[in-house]
Amino acid sequence: MPNLLFITSDQQRRDSLPCYGREFVQAPAIERLAAEGTIFDACTVPAPLCVPCRAALLCGRYPSATGVFGNTHWLPDSVPTWPGAFSRSGVRTAAIGKMHFNPWNDLGGFDERIIAEDKRHTYLPDDHVSFLKTRGLDRPHPTSHPGYFESLGAPVWPHGRDTHIDAFVGDQAADWLDRNAHVPFAAWVSFPGPHDPYDPPPEYASLYADAPIPLPIGSADELATKPPAQRERSAGSLKNSMFRIDPSKATPEQIRRWRQNYYANITLIDEGIEKMINVLERKGVLEDTLIVFTSDHGDALGDHGLPFKGFFYESMVGVPLIVRGPLAKAGQRCASLVSSLDLVPLFYKAVGVSPPEGLQGEDLTRLLKDPTSTLREAAFSEVGGRAMVRTQDWKYARYEDGSAELYDMANDPDEIDNLSGNLSRSAVEHRMSNMLLDHWLTNQRVQQLAVSRPQFPERVRLEEAYRRETQDAKRET
Repeated sequence: MPNLLFITSDQQRRDSLPCYGREFVQAPAIERLAAEGTIFDACTVPAPLCVPCRAALLCGRYPSATGVFGNTHWLPDSVPTWPGAFSRSGVRTAAIGKMHFNPWNDLGGFDERIIAEDKRHTYLPDDHVSFLKTRGLDRPHPTSHPGYFESLGAPVWPHGRDTHIDAFVGDQAADWLDRNAHVPFAAWVSFPGPHDPYDPPPEYASLYADAPIPLPIGSADELATKPPAQRERSAGSLKNSMFRIDPSKATPEQIRRWRQNYYANITLIDEGIEKMINVLERKGVLEDTLIVFTSDHGDALGDHGLPFKGFFYESMVGVPLIVRGPLAKAGQRCASLVSSLDLVPLFYKAVGVSPPEGLQGEDLTRLLKDPTSTLREAAFSEVGGRAMVRTQDWKYARYEDGSAELYDMANDPDEIDNLSGNLSRSAVEHRMSNMLLDHWLTNQRVQQLAVSRPQFPERVRLEEAYRRETQDAKRET
C-alpha cells in the first residue's frame, strides 16, 4: 500500500498559488505537485479556525459532532484517529510541525512528534525552541520584532532563514523522511506559516516588493450589512496579549505589507516541500507515496475589511487542495465541491486500514478517477456559534444571534452583497437554511466528544501581566 505524506500550511487561502491564478508567487515544488497530480478548485474546510479544523482532520467528524468548536477544547483519547489506527497496523507515523493539540505535547495517536507550535507560543519548550537554544537564541515573541507595531503584524524575522520556524519544519520533515523512507509511513507535516505574524526571514523580506499584489476584495463599508460579529472582530486582537494590535486600523500600505510578507512565507514553505520531494525521489519511494497538500483554513488579508479567519468568506474557508501519487492521475483538475473532511476516508483507503464507524467525509477516490464527477451537493463549515452551507451557486451562514448571510456565488463570487432577508431570495434562503438545520440536527444526534482543557498556565500569566500593564498605562494617561 502507498505511504502517506500529508502536508498542511496554516492559514493559506486558495488563491495564493500559481495553479490557482496567483502567477507571480514563487512556489515551484507545489506547482510540481499540481502538474503531476489533481487540483481541486472548490475545497471548503470544516472549520475556519485552527483547533476545530485539526480535530476534524484527525477523526473525520464535523465540529458539531465532536464538540470542538474553539481553540480551548480537544478530543478525548477514546476518539479513533487515523494516525492511531495506522500505527496499530504497523505503519510508522509522525507529526512534524504545528499541530495545536491540547495538551501541546500530546502525541495525538502518532508514534512520534517533532514539535514547532504557534509563533506566539514562546512559553512552550517545543523542539523549535530547543533548536534555537543550540544556536544561542531564544524564540522571541513577535511583538518584540522590529517593525511589528508599525506594520500591524508584518515584521521581519530577526534571524536568518535556517532558524525560522517554517524552515525548521521543512528541514526536520526532510530529515525524518530520509530516516524512515524504507518502512511504510504516514506523516503529517504541518507548517506554522503563512499564518500571522507575517514574518519572513531577511533573505525573503523584499521578494515581492514589486509584485502585482492584488488589492483586498470589498471593504469595511460592507460590514454595515453583515452580522455584528464581523464588526466586532478586530477589537479582540487589540485586547489579546498575543497580538496587541487592531487590524481594522490598517492602512492600504500596511495591508500590502501583510500580503507581501505572506507570499514570502509561502515561498519559504515551498522550499521545505521541495526538500521532502527530493528525499522521496532519492530514496526511490516518490511514486509509492500519496502526497496531499492543503491548509487548515484561509486568511482574509484585509478582504471585506477583516483580518485573519473565523468567518465563511472564500478567503477564509476556501483552501488549496492538491493530491499527487497513487490513486491520482497527473494533470487533472476537479471543480466538484469537496470538504477537506473528505480526505480522511481517502487516507484510510490509501493506506489499506479499515476505517472506524462514524466518518462524515466522502471518499475522494471517485474524483481522482473521474474529476468531472460530483462528490457532494453541499459543503459545511462550523465554528463557535455559527455555521455555513455552500452549494455550487449559493452560500448561507447563520449566527447564534440570529443574523445571517446569503450570497449568490454565481453572480457575486466576491461575496459583497448580503441577500439575507431579501424577499426576492426568500425561497433560496429558506432552502439553504433547511439544509443547514438538517446538517446541524443530524450531528446533534451524534455523541458530543469534546473535553475542555485548561489554558497553558504560562499564557494565563502573560495575559494577566499584559492586562495590568494596559491598566497602568491608562491610569498614567
